[in-house]
Amino acid sequence: MNSSRGFSTTLESARKPGVSPLVSPPQPIISDEFYKIFFICTMPCIQFFNVAGIITNIINIIVFVKLGRAESTNISFQALAICDLVLSVLSVWTFTSTSLRLYPVSLPFEPYSVTILTGSGLWNFVVRWGALLTAYISLERCLCILKPLKVKRILTPKVTTVAVLVMLVLTVGPAVYLHIKYKFVWKAVPPLNKTILVVIRIKTPEVLLLGAVVNAFAGLMQPIAAFVTVVVCTVYLGIYLGRASAWRRATTSAAANTVKAPGKGTQEETSTSQKEQRVIRMVISIAVVFIVCVTPSTVHIFIMGIFPQVSFDAQYANIFNTMFLLSCLGSSVNASVNIFIYHRMGSRYKTVFRQIFRIVDKDSTSN
Repeated sequence: MNSSRGFSTTLESARKPGVSPLVSPPQPIISDEFYKIFFICTMPCIQFFNVAGIITNIINIIVFVKLGRAESTNISFQALAICDLVLSVLSVWTFTSTSLRLYPVSLPFEPYSVTILTGSGLWNFVVRWGALLTAYISLERCLCILKPLKVKRILTPKVTTVAVLVMLVLTVGPAVYLHIKYKFVWKAVPPLNKTILVVIRIKTPEVLLLGAVVNAFAGLMQPIAAFVTVVVCTVYLGIYLGRASAWRRATTSAAANTVKAPGKGTQEETSTSQKEQRVIRMVISIAVVFIVCVTPSTVHIFIMGIFPQVSFDAQYANIFNTMFLLSCLGSSVNASVNIFIYHRMGSRYKTVFRQIFRIVDKDSTSN
């Protein structure tokens, strides 16, 4: 038997006796050999960003804990860091376990199927929590621009904490369906004279109906709604920031031609405006990175919705697996780069970060 064919995911149910496929298997669009090479080339990059994501998000969590919960934005960023940390850990386990299929290692479990319940399956739900958090952060900043005083009274730290928990329940809660759709069983392997732990799929009418509801809500509506919200809010924030910069340049030019005594109120307004614009720039940067990195996953969702045969256990399994790799790569990058945005654009974050690692500015040492 071809080893690469055993490595890739195929329509197992169609190979079982007594079960006939709906259509005759056509020539695969993506071959087993191509997918195996693509996996070997992509997996080290994904694992690199996963490890980086674990390290950077632990740092992010520590910094945001020290910043406190007085501002709702810090709570949202802290939740996003926790989400990215969980995603990175799940991704490390998923690809470490899956890569074991490349080597003749005798294990008490089947790596790929077991990760459905312990890795990749959970990853799919947690990544949607991150998408909703990013959408919430972007939408909150837009509302602060439209109704600043009213929104700050409504979106208090307590309200933001509740919103974060509600989003967690809405996105990760449906993961319970995985334990209804799949179950662990011990399978005898006569050639090895042993039994191994595998995951099998349950295909009763009730489970299939529940799966259709969960996939429509958690697999289609949630990620697409979050993606569209982030895109719309990012465009609006970009337009607002451009107008604010033009207004500031015009105001500065007018002030330069007018003799006016310096006032404390003007300085405070300028300081507040600059702080607000720094936060907006940081949110825009996070949102842009999110849009770029999540686009492969969004395309993946659309394709699976249009073509049901694109699934890990269906006719075009290699297309599904290849796009899943691209989605994981984008998610891993997105989960690991936020620390650079926070450090570059967040003055308070940078201060606490440097205090933790005892980094001293060169200017202060020279003085």
